[in-house]
Amino acid sequence: MLKNYLLVALRNLRRHKAYSFINVVGLAVGLTCCLVIFQYVAFEYSFDRFHAHERDLYRVLQSTPLVTEPFEGGGDNTGFALAPALDASVPEVLHVARLHPEYDGALVSNPARPELRFEERRMFYTDPSFLQMFTFPLVGGTQQAALEPGTVLLSVSMARKYFGSANPIGQVLDVTGATERGYRVTGVFEDVPPNSHLQFDFLLPMEDLLQTEDYLSEPEGGWSWNNFYTYVQLYPGADPATVERKMTEAYTTYRGEALRQQQRKAQLWAQPLRDIHLNAEIQGWSGLASGSYRTVYFFTLIGLITLVIALVNYVNLATARALDRAPEIGVRKAVGARRKQLIVQFLFESGLTNFVAALLALVAAILLTPLVNNLAGTQLSVAGWLNPLFWLAFFATFCAGTLLAGLYPAFVLSAFQPSSVLKSKGSTASGQLWLRRGLVVLQFAASVVLAVGTAVVYDQLAFMRQMDLGLDLEQVLMVSGPRVLPEGTEPETAMTTFAEELRRLPAVHRVGTSTALPGQAFNWNGASIRRATDSPGSVIRGVATYIDTSFAGVFGLELAAGDGFLEFTPPPDSGDTPFPLIANETAVRTLGYASPSAALGEAIVIGDYDARIVGVFRDFNWSSAHETRQNMFFVRYDGGRHVSLRVGTEDLPVTLAAIEATYSRLFPGNVFGYAFADEAFDELYRNEERFATLFTLFAGLAILIACLGLFGLAAFTTRQRTKEIGVRKVLGASVGSIITLLSKDYALLVLGAFGVAVPIVYLLMERWLEGFAYHVELGVGVFLAAGLLAFTAALLSVSTQALRAAKANPVKALRYE
Repeated sequence: MLKNYLLVALRNLRRHKAYSFINVVGLAVGLTCCLVIFQYVAFEYSFDRFHAHERDLYRVLQSTPLVTEPFEGGGDNTGFALAPALDASVPEVLHVARLHPEYDGALVSNPARPELRFEERRMFYTDPSFLQMFTFPLVGGTQQAALEPGTVLLSVSMARKYFGSANPIGQVLDVTGATERGYRVTGVFEDVPPNSHLQFDFLLPMEDLLQTEDYLSEPEGGWSWNNFYTYVQLYPGADPATVERKMTEAYTTYRGEALRQQQRKAQLWAQPLRDIHLNAEIQGWSGLASGSYRTVYFFTLIGLITLVIALVNYVNLATARALDRAPEIGVRKAVGARRKQLIVQFLFESGLTNFVAALLALVAAILLTPLVNNLAGTQLSVAGWLNPLFWLAFFATFCAGTLLAGLYPAFVLSAFQPSSVLKSKGSTASGQLWLRRGLVVLQFAASVVLAVGTAVVYDQLAFMRQMDLGLDLEQVLMVSGPRVLPEGTEPETAMTTFAEELRRLPAVHRVGTSTALPGQAFNWNGASIRRATDSPGSVIRGVATYIDTSFAGVFGLELAAGDGFLEFTPPPDSGDTPFPLIANETAVRTLGYASPSAALGEAIVIGDYDARIVGVFRDFNWSSAHETRQNMFFVRYDGGRHVSLRVGTEDLPVTLAAIEATYSRLFPGNVFGYAFADEAFDELYRNEERFATLFTLFAGLAILIACLGLFGLAAFTTRQRTKEIGVRKVLGASVGSIITLLSKDYALLVLGAFGVAVPIVYLLMERWLEGFAYHVELGVGVFLAAGLLAFTAALLSVSTQALRAAKANPVKALRYE
């Protein structure tokens, strides 16, 4: 029986090559999209699942708003005193570990090979318990000696980079960063998997970091220096809600007096490790690999829509061909075939078509994986397909596709009555006609959704790129200062000298120094600021960094009030207190001043320091359009580590060579690096660019599948009306009128699909745009443009068949059948 099913199925596929081709290609493209997208989704959801204790690992988040403010979620930055407090106060905590990134990178060298000197950024300081909590196995050395003071752990790649084929254990690396000393290598770990939210190549001991002057002099015993990440491992079976309550109680106990003085409250949360990667909104540092649930949801939706469109093609063409197969079914029934056997036959045909499409889809997905990696910035690999869950999902998709595509046509075709079909009175099945029309509407509604979505994504990307940030980024070069200074040289003096040397270069027009750069994090994040006359409980949260008097000119910042730092003269014998400070317009409004000019000369308290407002910058965006404008404050400081230069571009290679020569002369032994400000800001939109590219790729494929199906359906409909077309041409009908006759029904269906799609895509894209602080408004134009694109594609698919029929010889048409 199976042999008979196979022979009949192959005979039908061969006899109707065009329809078979459309079905197989449509299903193959749909399955390919699903395979690639679901592989991407599986990769995103696989983050941090490889740790042996993953279910018991949590990151600690904290929030300390004013008592009058609600809790709005926590931040991932914590003080370095939090970890020992939790270890001592929360019985459910088995292990606790802190991580501190090397935010500005460190200079690393092999003393035995001085030419091997590099700036490294994938570096953490951490506690020894980190290796007990997380599964980053050592391939050399032992955990007993790991992360003791003066030791370092390397990845396999870094060991090869600095020591070649030699055994790195016991060797020494010089590290100049937050700490400056030689570190003995005591262990080598496997390269961190790409699906880890923590990405690092070096692990250094936390104990060494806590012995530096910055940390020993921290004024509040390790609570106010909030640039650490704290992770806890709970005992198996511990209740996270209970742990959160006890962590909050412990924090309040240790920080009770400070909270009361500032009129604040506290809340701590335990964020499951598996939830970290896709919650990009609470990622505090770019060194953590971050993703987005929103992106994953959208791509999952695209994959499902594409597959549904392909399945709709199959159902449409199968039911449309029902009349062609009516005589076959009548004969089969007349010689004794039961309806059950016919259903199995047609399901077998559907399964065979899906099987061929699935094989083609697997090959295509393998070939497309490198392209997707390049476009999406992912690290998908065919090796990931060895996961049994992947094949289970693939088999489930195949079975679902076979049943969904074949079940309805099987029941429709097997229901024909032999007496009717053998008399050439096969059911016209008006219900089938309405079903096909409904499926065409569904298909193109989905296509319009994807077309509008693509247009909105590109509109938003263009809007962010063209948005006036209030910064002039053109022709601005950014250079970071050295890690190693000549003996006896102070950092401030060295950077001031470097800036003066650069000003002498003919192609350098302006030079400014700062301790942070636009597009990057501020030095003070979430600083507490208030007017000097207000109570401690009335503080606002702001961000601050240090700049010199030339910084504003380099980036084109404008003053709304005051002359900035130039007008400030410290009172006699007062040192730098209160120090001069420039606020932005947003900060001035938040502090309650009526206007920028009203804030001039006013005393404020930032943290524990007294300051005075000497100028107000017009509002500008320090970062991208993802973030709203914050309360920003800029403190006068000459000789910051970062130098920004406005340069001429007439002979840029010569200018860059001169800058590098100056850097190398003043700071020998350091690695020179630079970036253009506009390119650095472009990087902030890289995720949106990748999202837009992938969205366009898959949306285009989905629309192609829909048009392919419509092409096949139009070809079948045209063939059915061959004799009618011949009669009309004999009676004088023009080519245009025949094309209109054959196309208008489909045109009306596509217009109906547009009406169905608009409210759906409006809600979806409104949801997507909510993730941006500044975004485009959904106007009529984008809907009309995308709708016109889908309508044109559909009309071209149908009109090609209509034109072919309209130009055919009417004599042949009248002899048809």
